[in-house]
Amino acid sequence: MLYSLIVTVFVFGSFIVPESVFAQQISSGVNHQKESVNISGNTHVVNTLTMNLSDPYTKVEVGLPNPINSLSTVSGMAKRNTYESHKVVGGVNASFFHWDSRLPAYLLAKDDKIVNLGAVSSSYTDFMYAPAAFGINAKGQGQIDRYNMGITISHHNQTFTLSGLNRSREVNESILFTQSYKFDHTRMNPFGMEVVVTGVNKSVDYDLKFGEKVTGKVSSIRPYGQSTSATIPKDGFVLSAHGEDIDKIRDLKIGDDVSLSLNVNDKWKDSEFMLASGPLLVQNGHAKLSIDPTSPRVTERAPHTAVAVDSTGNRVFFVTVDGRQPGYSTGMNLKEFANYLVSLGANYALNLDGGGSTTMVTRKVGDEFASLTNSPSDGFERSVSAILQAVSTAPQGNPTIMKAHQVKEGLIGLGASADFKIDYILDQYYNRLTIDESKMELSVEGNIGEIENGKFVGTKAGKGYVVVRYGNASTKLPVTVVDEVGRLSVKVNSIRLIPGDRQKLDVNAVSTSGQPLIFDDSKVQWTVEGNIGKVENSVFIAGDKESSGKLIATFGSQSVEVPVRVSPHPEILHSLNNLTNLSTENIRATSKLKTDTVLQEKENGASLKFRYNFSETQSGVAASYINFKDPLKISGKPTKIGMWVYGDGEGHWLRGKVKDASAKEHTIDFTGYGDLNWFGWKYVEAQVPSQIAYPITLSQVYLAEPDDSNKGSGFIYLDKLQAVYSNMKEEAFSSSDNPKIVDDHKKWTVKFNIPMSKTWINNQTIYVEDQMGVRVPVKVTLSDNGKSAEVLAPVAGYVTGKEYRLVVTRYAKSTKNLLMDKDSITPFKIK
Repeated sequence: MLYSLIVTVFVFGSFIVPESVFAQQISSGVNHQKESVNISGNTHVVNTLTMNLSDPYTKVEVGLPNPINSLSTVSGMAKRNTYESHKVVGGVNASFFHWDSRLPAYLLAKDDKIVNLGAVSSSYTDFMYAPAAFGINAKGQGQIDRYNMGITISHHNQTFTLSGLNRSREVNESILFTQSYKFDHTRMNPFGMEVVVTGVNKSVDYDLKFGEKVTGKVSSIRPYGQSTSATIPKDGFVLSAHGEDIDKIRDLKIGDDVSLSLNVNDKWKDSEFMLASGPLLVQNGHAKLSIDPTSPRVTERAPHTAVAVDSTGNRVFFVTVDGRQPGYSTGMNLKEFANYLVSLGANYALNLDGGGSTTMVTRKVGDEFASLTNSPSDGFERSVSAILQAVSTAPQGNPTIMKAHQVKEGLIGLGASADFKIDYILDQYYNRLTIDESKMELSVEGNIGEIENGKFVGTKAGKGYVVVRYGNASTKLPVTVVDEVGRLSVKVNSIRLIPGDRQKLDVNAVSTSGQPLIFDDSKVQWTVEGNIGKVENSVFIAGDKESSGKLIATFGSQSVEVPVRVSPHPEILHSLNNLTNLSTENIRATSKLKTDTVLQEKENGASLKFRYNFSETQSGVAASYINFKDPLKISGKPTKIGMWVYGDGEGHWLRGKVKDASAKEHTIDFTGYGDLNWFGWKYVEAQVPSQIAYPITLSQVYLAEPDDSNKGSGFIYLDKLQAVYSNMKEEAFSSSDNPKIVDDHKKWTVKFNIPMSKTWINNQTIYVEDQMGVRVPVKVTLSDNGKSAEVLAPVAGYVTGKEYRLVVTRYAKSTKNLLMDKDSITPFKIK
């Protein structure tokens, strides 16, 4: 059940205006409502669970962590407490708790037995100044009220009633201190007497029944005037008294027996559980707080959680208001929260732990377990102590409510089929049932189709319904059958394959009204133009020769064309001889791009000079990026991205970024870490991830340096960026028309017009390579005067009939550290 409404409620001078309301029945006796309300100009998002305890299958329980001094999320405890005929359909955080001990801060009792004794507050500005609790009483009704803890001690045949427990001692008071106190000492002033009782036969803080007596012996006494306060023992308690109440413990001596009993007032006896908290927010149907109204705890706008009951006790409310999220939910102060609870119909309401702990979980329709419903202020579900939970004890019933859907959205063309699937089946108690797909039945209303082999097949244009049945549950899904196709499209808008490769052809259609259309794509007629290959069973098979052409898909009067290129050769993505579509970006670096014609280019007239500076930055990875402002679209399914790189020998890392069909980014490597360590031109390739979803785009190429000790500056050249589809090798140079013909042990002499540096004259800056770019192991020696260098052939000599070239790179530097103006290249062939 879903609905929306707008109402205005006037409560204590504040307008509460629900701006939107969502409501849903989540079990036979539990309803969830979420609304955005405006109170005095602030927006608040409120979630409310309403439990009807008159429903025989609805209970409200306390959910306890196990062990009690542990924390868990509300959803985690709700899931753990869900089992057969005990489904937790909703819950909220409840007990305040101590971060250090992880114990609940206040009283928790179940079936008249103390689970956690807790403490109370001594200050009117604190939450628990007036001890109050929520629970389910002996009549099975929700109950919120104050409670009185009767604390009696007995010794020397006398019984005395103490003033309170685990709080500061006031004038003429006697206080019981136990392990539930937040400190390990009483921290009371010296103007009183304290008696330490140990060897108690049962813990006072847990597992003690109301009215049950425990006994221990006095082990130490802190007399009046002693400055140090008593230590609270693990196996006992401390009795601390002042003024007239000292008489209650004055006669005690070390070794004396002392008995202790804890009890609650009659209203709370035989209750299923009681959970203490505070302050009270609503009393007798009116907003009335049991805390100082000027306390910051009252005036702060924050997330809050509360439990409330109506005047009959048969309706219980769990309520959360989100906060600390500007633009979504501001958070209420406690006065506003109390007024809001009155507007719900609360007769009594009790504040629970709030702030970042505020959490509500509900079982969403069709789910098995309750999950987070509100928006916690920390952005995640905090682990908390005890929770309150709404429970359905209903047995498994019969299929009553269901949700189903058409598997593929869209109108249905004549002759096309559509599948239908059940999302969930609920019984009459809103419990999810296991689905047996074989029991799903389909039928058609409207004479627009028929059911064949569990599928709907459109036979006549028009509108109607597919009725999905499962036992007694059914739902009608609207279906439209059309006899015209408005437009065809192919999933791939172009095809780029190597010879013999294959491409699945998925054809989509829309109706004449522009809506998605399910149609029988086996009836699409394919026409092939050009000697590019063939189509079989909606798969294009590329021919064995390089060619271009197109595929034409036709269905009825509509057709669509797909351009096709069959080639083993790379496809140029960017010539890198201009700055079109390029920009730079830097992290802990600076960089600059320009085109340059100094070098022998690899593609069309110029190369891209990429100057970088990593040397003037702080510690951390430095990187300079070349961004393609419009990412480069790459057709087909390339296996690699290739590029020519003129290295500067600095040992940096050349990488790139591609995005797949779902826009997920992948990093690719043109070199390994530190491997851009050569001088001159070299062809490099980056492997495209094998499982990537095509088509892909290239968004960046970048130079990175993680090592702080290698952060220098320099420049490299880039050229001929291309997509690679096959294992064809890239040539470093083409055959020369007029190469020098030399013998296989040719010694070359390179002459310079100025003295050169021995550091920069070697077989890295001066090298010999073959046509495939393989550098051969020559020996380079600089003369004594530095004005010539000898290049000796490999020991085994050059290969007869093979072409090579001698390259003197720009990085053959002079003694003054000057670069060559450009590369000097000498092609030669071995006779």
